[in-house]
Amino acid sequence: MQFRLLGPLEVTVDGKLIALGGTKQRATLGYLLLRANRVAATSELMQALWDSEEVPTTARKILHNAVWGLRSILAAGSAPAGGSAPELVTRAPGYALQVDPEHVDLSVFQRKVTEGRAALASDGPEAAARLLREGLDLWRGPILADLMESGIAWPELESVRRARLDALEDYFEAELACGRHRAILGDLTTMVESEPLRERACGQLMTALYRCGLQADALNVYDRVRSSLVENLGLEPGRGLQMLQHSILTHDPALSAHTEQRPPRQRPTITVPHQSTPLNRPGAGPSSPHVRVAEPVSEPEPVTPPVAPPATATATAMRHSGTTVTERIQVSAVLVGMSHEALPEAYPGEIDTTLGSAGDAIGQVIERFGGTVVATIGSVSLALFGVRGLHHDDAERAVRAALDLRDRFASRRGPSLRAAVTTGQALVRTRSDANGTVSPLSAVGALLDDGRTLLAQVPDGEVWMSGATRLAAGPAVACRPAGDVPDIWQALATLATDPGIPADRTYELGVLNGLLDWGKHRSVPHLVTVLGAPGVGKTHLLTEFRRGLAKQQRPSPRVLAAREPIEDGALSLAAQTLAAYCSLRPRDSAREARDKLAAALWQLPVTASRRARLHGMLLPLLPGRTQTHGGRPGEILDTWVEFLAAAARLEPVVVLFDDVHRADDAFLDRLERLTDGAGNAPLLAIATARPELLDRRPGWGGGKRQVSTLTLLSALPGATPAAEVLRDLPGTPVAV
Repeated sequence: MQFRLLGPLEVTVDGKLIALGGTKQRATLGYLLLRANRVAATSELMQALWDSEEVPTTARKILHNAVWGLRSILAAGSAPAGGSAPELVTRAPGYALQVDPEHVDLSVFQRKVTEGRAALASDGPEAAARLLREGLDLWRGPILADLMESGIAWPELESVRRARLDALEDYFEAELACGRHRAILGDLTTMVESEPLRERACGQLMTALYRCGLQADALNVYDRVRSSLVENLGLEPGRGLQMLQHSILTHDPALSAHTEQRPPRQRPTITVPHQSTPLNRPGAGPSSPHVRVAEPVSEPEPVTPPVAPPATATATAMRHSGTTVTERIQVSAVLVGMSHEALPEAYPGEIDTTLGSAGDAIGQVIERFGGTVVATIGSVSLALFGVRGLHHDDAERAVRAALDLRDRFASRRGPSLRAAVTTGQALVRTRSDANGTVSPLSAVGALLDDGRTLLAQVPDGEVWMSGATRLAAGPAVACRPAGDVPDIWQALATLATDPGIPADRTYELGVLNGLLDWGKHRSVPHLVTVLGAPGVGKTHLLTEFRRGLAKQQRPSPRVLAAREPIEDGALSLAAQTLAAYCSLRPRDSAREARDKLAAALWQLPVTASRRARLHGMLLPLLPGRTQTHGGRPGEILDTWVEFLAAAARLEPVVVLFDDVHRADDAFLDRLERLTDGAGNAPLLAIATARPELLDRRPGWGGGKRQVSTLTLLSALPGATPAAEVLRDLPGTPVAV
């Protein structure tokens, strides 16, 4: 008889699944297996089966019946050759399940991990990687996933979950020591995204990325973990992680050593603290809390890099000395592409001269708006805003510069222009002169890769910007959805101070924040419909609400945003929210998108079978696939509602829908019934719409619980609404 806890609870005899009883019987067996061969007191079992306030008067009798049923099940199993059958015995002050540890997958996992750590400590990374992989392969999902789905949350389950993460880190260390950094890069990335505060895993990912030639991405990982630690705990990264960052910045040869041919002598180590768990506490087997980096054969002695102070302090000190500084900073990047197809009859020399003159004009405009042109390669120029000090309006000035360039080149004969604006962090190398003037020399990072990918999609004569840029620029930029990728926007115009949008929405924001707090406290879903005429500031309200959430000191909820349909009207809004949840990027391939969806679903508190069904049904919502739903959009949207509810049970979720009066009826049906299908989950959905929504659906939300409507008042008499300023712009309505 075999017992499987690492996933849904299963009992098998000769490979055949044995049917178990109800939830209480399964929970009793699961708790006894967690304490296999140890006595569990009757009082402990009762506390595990019921909350302290919900213990029925017949609790002891229910427990006795569960034990009797389990004994019948165990008696049906035959004893293995050379061993004894499992037995549930009464032993004061409760019960004990006597079972061979080799017949419990959790015990086998613990043994494999202990042996793997011993091999790793004795300098046997190949054997360690094999043993740890065998142990990790026993996992079929979260431990006792079916019981967790029913609401059980024992401390032992969290302890085992952390033990798995520790074993994963040991496995990654063994693979790094074997030189297989590329093979584990995907798994490492997934783990760090789901566990951003585990410094050891972050250090391993940095090492793997650096060895793959992605040093900018490696430093980006450090920046993310530092931000998480500072914002959530008020702590700087540990000494080991700071040393690793310094080694990457200085291109320490030890990091690039080929570990498959390392000498047997002492190697330098980079120490990254990790958390103690039941599997690596003293007495539970050897553990190795270091990311080992092999030293180059040519070096006679290992060298440990010095401790680096925080990057910000280092950069500040170096700037005063007038030397070159490399640091990760917040910038807005403008990529400008020129096209000379309008000059078909020109000679190559004339084209070069024309593009050169255009480049000079680009530099002048960028400088006038406070930016700096970092590089020009062929017909593409890169400019940065924020290099000479972070300003609150860097994103706005970057968009204004791009729009100014668009208008200049549209009004004269010559090459056409297109531009993309992205906002985020990049690794920038700068030099300061004796007067303290800072000049950028180069910039690298995923932010610029995203900008280059975005620029390739921009038509001539248009300016597109990322969702981060739109959020940072705020209501100063009028825009509309662009392309077929969620959260990409076409910048249309910039607005001066607009009296048509009330600047103070304190009361409306208070209502939304109050509903969010109430939903989190009561663990209930809520739908808010924000109604208002064009130009009254509905999108502006959502932007301010989202900004307020980002500024909160306490952990903020997961925020997902979607705008009016951009491809398939029935599925587009759902697809945009799914892409935001899975952190999909424009350059992600179809396989990368599927992997990110699988990684996101892995974190949800659902059973393995339910997770597989969610994955299959949500695949059509991935970018580029919303037209391939096989005529079943209703089923996909029902699954999407189920996914949002599961995500909200993991952490509070806020979903923002803009202009839902343009949405398909199938989507509106699910949105209106969202609170019915979300169960007991802190899910807040906020949808903006024009009054036309009530013309289509007069009974929208009427009489339903946990559904509210917030009507925005019109602009003050005599004011000029933003929509009136932009009324002559062609295409779909703008976001204001």
